[in-house]
Amino acid sequence: MRRLISASLAITCALSGLAIAQDAASSESVKDLTIGDKAPSVKVAKYYKGKPLNGFESGKAYVMEFWATWCGPCIAQIPHLSKMQKTYKDRGVQFVSTAIWQREETQADKEAAVGAFVEKRNKEMQYTVAIDDDGWMAKHWMEPAGQNGIPSAFLVGKEGHIEWIGHPASLDGVLEAYMAGTWDRAAAKATFDEELRFAKLGRKLSMEFMTAERSGDRKAAAAALQKMADEFPNNLNVNMMQFGFYIGDPTTAGKGYAIGRSMVEKEWDNPGLLNAVAWMVVDDESVARRDLDFALKVATRADELTKHEDASILDTLARVYWEKGDRNRAVELQTQAIESADERMKPSLEATLASYQSPE
Repeated sequence: MRRLISASLAITCALSGLAIAQDAASSESVKDLTIGDKAPSVKVAKYYKGKPLNGFESGKAYVMEFWATWCGPCIAQIPHLSKMQKTYKDRGVQFVSTAIWQREETQADKEAAVGAFVEKRNKEMQYTVAIDDDGWMAKHWMEPAGQNGIPSAFLVGKEGHIEWIGHPASLDGVLEAYMAGTWDRAAAKATFDEELRFAKLGRKLSMEFMTAERSGDRKAAAAALQKMADEFPNNLNVNMMQFGFYIGDPTTAGKGYAIGRSMVEKEWDNPGLLNAVAWMVVDDESVARRDLDFALKVATRADELTKHEDASILDTLARVYWEKGDRNRAVELQTQAIESADERMKPSLEATLASYQSPE
Protein backbone atom coordinates (compact mmCIF):
# COMPACT_ATOMS: atom_id res chain seq x y z
CA MET A 1 0.00 0.00 0.00
CA ARG A 2 1.51 3.33 -1.02
CA ARG A 3 1.65 6.19 1.44
CA LEU A 4 0.79 9.83 0.84
CA ILE A 5 3.62 12.12 1.88
CA SER A 6 2.57 15.69 1.41
CA ALA A 7 0.67 17.92 -0.93
CA SER A 8 3.88 19.71 -1.84
CA LEU A 9 5.50 16.58 -3.24
CA ALA A 10 4.98 16.09 -6.94
CA ILE A 11 7.97 14.38 -8.49
CA THR A 12 6.41 10.93 -8.87
CA CYS A 13 3.03 9.31 -8.39
CA ALA A 14 4.61 6.78 -6.04
CA LEU A 15 5.76 9.46 -3.65
CA SER A 16 3.01 12.06 -3.89
CA GLY A 17 -0.04 9.91 -4.38
CA LEU A 18 -1.06 11.91 -7.40
CA ALA A 19 -2.74 10.42 -10.43
CA ILE A 20 -1.14 11.93 -13.53
CA ALA A 21 -3.46 13.26 -16.18
CA GLN A 22 -3.27 11.73 -19.62
CA ASP A 23 -5.15 14.30 -21.65
CA ALA A 24 -4.81 18.01 -22.30
CA ALA A 25 -7.92 20.06 -22.99
CA SER A 26 -6.63 22.04 -25.97
CA SER A 27 -3.60 23.77 -27.43
CA GLU A 28 -5.05 27.28 -26.92
CA SER A 29 -2.66 29.56 -25.04
CA VAL A 30 -3.83 30.67 -21.58
CA LYS A 31 -2.07 33.08 -19.23
CA ASP A 32 -0.13 31.48 -16.36
CA LEU A 33 -2.00 31.30 -13.06
CA THR A 34 -0.33 31.59 -9.67
CA ILE A 35 -1.06 32.52 -6.08
CA GLY A 36 -2.22 36.11 -5.78
CA ASP A 37 -3.87 36.17 -9.20
CA LYS A 38 -7.55 36.82 -9.67
CA ALA A 39 -9.39 33.50 -9.85
CA PRO A 40 -10.54 32.49 -13.34
CA SER A 41 -14.24 32.31 -14.06
CA VAL A 42 -16.15 29.04 -13.71
CA LYS A 43 -17.66 27.17 -16.66
CA VAL A 44 -18.92 23.67 -15.96
CA ALA A 45 -21.24 21.48 -17.99
CA LYS A 46 -23.41 20.25 -15.15
CA TYR A 47 -23.90 20.30 -11.39
CA TYR A 48 -24.78 16.97 -9.81
CA LYS A 49 -25.37 18.12 -6.26
CA GLY A 50 -24.86 21.09 -3.98
CA LYS A 51 -25.22 24.79 -4.59
CA PRO A 52 -24.28 25.87 -8.16
CA LEU A 53 -21.54 28.46 -8.32
CA ASN A 54 -22.56 31.70 -10.04
CA GLY A 55 -19.34 33.63 -9.62
CA PHE A 56 -17.23 34.21 -6.53
CA GLU A 57 -19.13 36.25 -3.96
CA SER A 58 -17.22 38.91 -2.05
CA GLY A 59 -16.75 37.89 1.56
CA LYS A 60 -16.94 34.15 0.86
CA ALA A 61 -14.09 31.70 0.38
CA TYR A 62 -14.12 28.77 -2.02
CA VAL A 63 -12.21 25.52 -2.35
CA MET A 64 -12.11 24.54 -6.02
CA GLU A 65 -11.08 20.87 -6.12
CA PHE A 66 -10.41 18.82 -9.25
CA TRP A 67 -10.75 15.04 -9.52
CA ALA A 68 -11.80 12.16 -11.78
CA THR A 69 -13.77 8.96 -11.28
CA TRP A 70 -10.76 6.83 -12.34
CA CYS A 71 -8.40 8.48 -9.84
CA GLY A 72 -7.90 6.42 -6.66
CA PRO A 73 -6.18 9.20 -4.69
CA CYS A 74 -9.08 11.51 -5.61
CA ILE A 75 -11.64 9.04 -4.29
CA ALA A 76 -9.63 8.68 -1.10
CA GLN A 77 -10.06 12.42 -0.46
CA ILE A 78 -13.89 12.33 -0.54
CA PRO A 79 -14.35 11.80 3.24
CA HIS A 80 -11.78 14.50 3.97
CA LEU A 81 -13.48 17.04 1.71
CA SER A 82 -16.89 16.25 3.16
CA LYS A 83 -15.59 16.65 6.70
CA MET A 84 -14.01 19.99 5.86
CA GLN A 85 -17.13 21.28 4.13
CA LYS A 86 -19.14 20.42 7.22
CA THR A 87 -16.61 22.18 9.43
CA TYR A 88 -16.51 25.39 7.39
CA LYS A 89 -20.04 25.53 5.99
CA ASP A 90 -21.25 28.07 8.54
CA ARG A 91 -18.08 30.13 8.17
CA GLY A 92 -18.73 31.10 4.57
CA VAL A 93 -16.65 28.48 2.73
CA GLN A 94 -18.02 26.50 -0.22
CA PHE A 95 -16.33 23.39 -1.59
CA VAL A 96 -16.80 22.81 -5.32
CA SER A 97 -15.41 19.58 -6.77
CA THR A 98 -15.19 19.44 -10.56
CA ALA A 99 -14.50 16.23 -12.47
CA ILE A 100 -11.89 16.74 -15.18
CA TRP A 101 -9.82 14.57 -17.52
CA GLN A 102 -12.50 11.88 -17.69
CA ARG A 103 -11.46 9.09 -20.05
CA GLU A 104 -14.79 8.54 -21.80
CA GLU A 105 -14.86 9.56 -25.47
CA THR A 106 -17.74 12.03 -25.55
CA GLN A 107 -18.93 14.76 -23.20
CA ALA A 108 -22.23 12.91 -22.83
CA ASP A 109 -20.44 9.72 -21.82
CA LYS A 110 -18.30 11.64 -19.34
CA GLU A 111 -21.35 13.22 -17.77
CA ALA A 112 -23.04 9.84 -17.50
CA ALA A 113 -20.00 8.26 -15.85
CA VAL A 114 -19.66 11.03 -13.29
CA GLY A 115 -23.39 11.01 -12.66
CA ALA A 116 -23.37 7.29 -11.92
CA PHE A 117 -20.41 7.72 -9.59
CA VAL A 118 -22.02 10.60 -7.68
CA GLU A 119 -25.31 8.73 -7.38
CA LYS A 120 -23.50 5.74 -5.87
CA ARG A 121 -21.57 7.90 -3.40
CA ASN A 122 -24.20 10.55 -2.85
CA LYS A 123 -24.13 10.34 0.94
CA GLU A 124 -20.35 10.49 1.05
CA MET A 125 -19.93 13.56 -1.17
CA GLN A 126 -21.28 16.32 1.05
CA TYR A 127 -20.26 19.27 -1.12
CA THR A 128 -20.96 20.74 -4.55
CA VAL A 129 -20.04 18.37 -7.38
CA ALA A 130 -19.79 19.32 -11.06
CA ILE A 131 -18.18 18.19 -14.32
CA ASP A 132 -15.94 20.13 -16.66
CA ASP A 133 -17.40 21.62 -19.82
CA ASP A 134 -15.37 20.02 -22.61
CA GLY A 135 -12.08 20.72 -20.83
CA TRP A 136 -12.71 24.40 -20.09
CA MET A 137 -11.94 24.21 -16.35
CA ALA A 138 -8.83 22.13 -16.88
CA LYS A 139 -7.62 24.58 -19.50
CA HIS A 140 -8.24 27.73 -17.46
CA TRP A 141 -7.42 26.48 -13.95
CA MET A 142 -5.18 23.42 -13.89
CA GLU A 143 -2.94 23.89 -16.92
CA PRO A 144 -2.01 27.57 -16.41
CA ALA A 145 -1.18 26.78 -12.77
CA GLY A 146 1.14 23.96 -13.85
CA GLN A 147 -1.03 21.33 -12.15
CA ASN A 148 -0.53 18.07 -14.03
CA GLY A 149 -1.90 15.74 -11.38
CA ILE A 150 -5.09 15.16 -9.46
CA PRO A 151 -6.49 15.54 -6.91
CA SER A 152 -5.64 19.22 -6.85
CA ALA A 153 -7.27 22.14 -5.07
CA PHE A 154 -7.32 25.94 -5.23
CA LEU A 155 -8.31 28.17 -2.33
CA VAL A 156 -10.09 31.27 -3.60
CA GLY A 157 -10.16 33.98 -0.96
CA LYS A 158 -12.87 36.41 0.06
CA GLU A 159 -11.70 38.98 -2.47
CA GLY A 160 -11.64 36.52 -5.35
CA HIS A 161 -7.87 35.91 -5.47
CA ILE A 162 -6.03 32.58 -5.44
CA GLU A 163 -4.59 32.10 -1.96
CA TRP A 164 -3.18 28.59 -2.25
CA ILE A 165 -2.79 25.73 -4.76
CA GLY A 166 -1.97 22.14 -3.86
CA HIS A 167 -3.10 18.67 -2.85
CA PRO A 168 -6.32 18.72 -0.78
CA ALA A 169 -4.71 16.52 1.87
CA SER A 170 -2.76 19.59 3.02
CA LEU A 171 -5.70 21.97 2.98
CA ASP A 172 -6.61 21.79 6.68
CA GLY A 173 -3.91 24.04 8.06
CA VAL A 174 -4.10 26.36 5.06
CA LEU A 175 -7.82 27.00 5.40
CA GLU A 176 -7.59 27.30 9.16
CA ALA A 177 -4.88 29.96 8.85
CA TYR A 178 -6.73 31.84 6.12
CA MET A 179 -9.98 31.97 8.07
CA ALA A 180 -8.09 33.07 11.18
CA GLY A 181 -6.51 35.94 9.28
CA THR A 182 -2.96 34.68 9.72
CA TRP A 183 -2.40 33.39 6.18
CA ASP A 184 0.81 34.63 4.51
CA ARG A 185 -0.01 34.80 0.81
CA ALA A 186 3.47 36.07 -0.16
CA ALA A 187 5.16 33.12 1.54
CA ALA A 188 2.69 30.72 -0.05
CA LYS A 189 3.41 32.19 -3.48
CA ALA A 190 7.17 31.86 -2.99
CA THR A 191 6.73 28.21 -2.03
CA PHE A 192 4.41 27.50 -4.94
CA ASP A 193 6.68 29.20 -7.49
CA GLU A 194 9.59 27.10 -6.24
CA GLU A 195 7.46 23.98 -6.64
CA LEU A 196 6.80 24.91 -10.26
CA ARG A 197 10.52 25.43 -10.85
CA PHE A 198 11.13 22.01 -9.35
CA ALA A 199 8.44 20.49 -11.56
CA LYS A 200 10.36 21.62 -14.64
CA LEU A 201 14.04 21.26 -13.72
CA GLY A 202 13.46 18.50 -11.18
CA ARG A 203 11.78 16.32 -13.79
CA LYS A 204 14.89 16.48 -15.98
CA LEU A 205 17.26 15.71 -13.13
CA SER A 206 15.07 12.92 -11.77
CA MET A 207 15.12 11.25 -15.18
CA GLU A 208 18.92 11.32 -15.08
CA PHE A 209 18.81 9.68 -11.67
CA MET A 210 16.29 7.00 -12.63
CA THR A 211 18.13 6.16 -15.85
CA ALA A 212 21.39 5.68 -13.97
CA GLU A 213 19.77 3.70 -11.18
CA ARG A 214 18.00 1.34 -13.57
CA SER A 215 21.26 0.68 -15.36
CA GLY A 216 22.88 -0.27 -12.07
CA ASP A 217 25.29 2.67 -12.09
CA ARG A 218 24.97 3.81 -8.48
CA LYS A 219 27.82 6.26 -8.81
CA ALA A 220 26.07 8.11 -11.63
CA ALA A 221 22.75 7.88 -9.78
CA ALA A 222 24.30 9.39 -6.66
CA ALA A 223 25.79 12.19 -8.76
CA ALA A 224 22.39 12.95 -10.27
CA LEU A 225 20.82 12.97 -6.83
CA GLN A 226 23.48 15.37 -5.60
CA LYS A 227 22.70 17.75 -8.47
CA MET A 228 19.08 17.73 -7.36
CA ALA A 229 20.02 18.25 -3.71
CA ASP A 230 22.28 21.19 -4.60
CA GLU A 231 19.54 22.80 -6.67
CA PHE A 232 16.66 22.00 -4.29
CA PRO A 233 18.14 21.43 -0.81
CA ASN A 234 14.82 21.73 1.03
CA ASN A 235 12.63 19.77 -1.36
CA LEU A 236 11.03 16.78 0.37
CA ASN A 237 10.87 14.77 -2.83
CA VAL A 238 14.62 15.04 -3.23
CA ASN A 239 15.17 14.25 0.44
CA MET A 240 12.97 11.15 0.15
CA MET A 241 14.75 10.01 -3.00
CA GLN A 242 18.12 10.37 -1.26
CA PHE A 243 16.86 8.56 1.81
CA GLY A 244 15.48 5.64 -0.18
CA PHE A 245 18.51 5.40 -2.44
CA TYR A 246 21.15 5.40 0.30
CA ILE A 247 19.43 2.95 2.67
CA GLY A 248 19.27 0.58 -0.28
CA ASP A 249 22.98 -0.18 0.05
CA PRO A 250 24.61 -1.34 3.30
CA THR A 251 27.69 0.77 2.54
CA THR A 252 25.63 3.98 2.37
CA ALA A 253 22.80 3.15 4.79
CA GLY A 254 24.32 5.31 7.52
CA LYS A 255 24.27 8.31 5.21
CA GLY A 256 20.70 7.52 4.26
CA TYR A 257 19.48 7.39 7.85
CA ALA A 258 21.30 10.64 8.62
CA ILE A 259 19.30 12.25 5.80
CA GLY A 260 16.15 10.61 7.11
CA ARG A 261 16.67 11.88 10.65
CA SER A 262 17.33 15.40 9.43
CA MET A 263 14.24 15.28 7.26
CA VAL A 264 11.85 14.06 9.97
CA GLU A 265 13.27 16.54 12.47
CA LYS A 266 12.26 19.37 10.13
CA GLU A 267 8.90 17.74 9.37
CA TRP A 268 8.08 16.51 12.87
CA ASP A 269 4.50 17.80 12.57
CA ASN A 270 3.87 16.32 9.10
CA PRO A 271 2.18 12.93 9.67
CA GLY A 272 2.07 12.04 5.98
CA LEU A 273 5.81 12.47 5.57
CA LEU A 274 6.58 10.64 8.81
CA ASN A 275 4.35 7.77 7.76
CA ALA A 276 6.02 7.49 4.36
CA VAL A 277 9.48 7.40 5.94
CA ALA A 278 8.52 4.68 8.43
CA TRP A 279 6.77 2.63 5.75
CA MET A 280 9.80 2.77 3.48
CA VAL A 281 11.99 1.42 6.27
CA VAL A 282 9.75 -1.55 7.09
CA ASP A 283 8.23 -2.42 3.71
CA ASP A 284 10.50 -1.46 0.82
CA GLU A 285 12.24 -4.62 -0.40
CA SER A 286 15.27 -2.66 -1.58
CA VAL A 287 16.20 -1.50 1.94
CA ALA A 288 19.52 -3.04 2.93
CA ARG A 289 19.36 -2.26 6.66
CA ARG A 290 16.13 -1.65 8.54
CA ASP A 291 16.47 0.71 11.50
CA LEU A 292 13.33 -0.42 13.31
CA ASP A 293 13.86 1.83 16.33
CA PHE A 294 13.93 4.84 13.99
CA ALA A 295 10.82 3.59 12.19
CA LEU A 296 9.00 3.08 15.50
CA LYS A 297 9.80 6.58 16.71
CA VAL A 298 8.62 8.13 13.45
CA ALA A 299 5.49 6.02 13.04
CA THR A 300 4.50 6.59 16.68
CA ARG A 301 4.74 10.34 16.18
CA ALA A 302 2.60 10.15 13.02
CA ASP A 303 -0.01 8.15 14.94
CA GLU A 304 -0.04 10.69 17.77
CA LEU A 305 -0.47 13.58 15.34
CA THR A 306 -3.50 11.89 13.77
CA LYS A 307 -5.00 10.99 17.16
CA HIS A 308 -4.81 7.25 16.46
CA GLU A 309 -7.52 7.56 13.80
CA ASP A 310 -5.66 7.25 10.49
CA ALA A 311 -5.92 3.73 9.08
CA SER A 312 -2.82 3.99 6.88
CA ILE A 313 -0.67 5.21 9.75
CA LEU A 314 -1.99 2.57 12.14
CA ASP A 315 -1.20 -0.01 9.45
CA THR A 316 2.37 1.27 9.30
CA LEU A 317 2.79 1.27 13.06
CA ALA A 318 1.45 -2.28 13.22
CA ARG A 319 3.99 -3.35 10.61
CA VAL A 320 6.81 -1.82 12.64
CA TYR A 321 5.79 -3.79 15.72
CA TRP A 322 5.47 -6.92 13.62
CA GLU A 323 9.00 -6.49 12.27
CA LYS A 324 10.22 -5.92 15.83
CA GLY A 325 8.68 -9.24 16.86
CA ASP A 326 5.80 -7.87 18.95
CA ARG A 327 3.00 -9.91 17.42
CA ASN A 328 0.30 -9.03 19.95
CA ARG A 329 0.81 -5.29 19.55
CA ALA A 330 0.85 -5.66 15.77
CA VAL A 331 -2.49 -7.48 15.82
CA GLU A 332 -3.97 -4.91 18.18
CA LEU A 333 -2.96 -1.97 15.97
CA GLN A 334 -3.95 -3.69 12.73
CA THR A 335 -7.40 -4.35 14.18
CA GLN A 336 -7.65 -0.68 15.09
CA ALA A 337 -6.60 0.25 11.55
CA ILE A 338 -9.44 -1.83 10.11
CA GLU A 339 -11.93 -0.16 12.44
CA SER A 340 -10.75 3.27 11.25
CA ALA A 341 -10.61 2.41 7.54
CA ASP A 342 -13.11 3.12 4.79
CA GLU A 343 -14.54 0.23 2.77
CA ARG A 344 -11.97 0.67 0.00
CA MET A 345 -9.04 0.02 2.33
CA LYS A 346 -10.47 -2.73 4.52
CA PRO A 347 -9.78 -5.79 2.31
CA SER A 348 -6.05 -5.07 2.18
CA LEU A 349 -5.84 -4.33 5.89
CA GLU A 350 -7.82 -7.45 6.75
CA ALA A 351 -5.50 -9.59 4.66
CA THR A 352 -2.55 -8.18 6.55
CA LEU A 353 -4.23 -8.88 9.88
CA ALA A 354 -4.85 -12.47 8.82
CA SER A 355 -1.14 -12.87 8.06
CA TYR A 356 -0.28 -11.55 11.55
CA GLN A 357 -2.72 -13.96 13.18
CA SER A 358 -1.81 -17.08 11.21
CA PRO A 359 0.31 -19.76 12.92
CA GLU A 360 3.98 -19.63 12.06
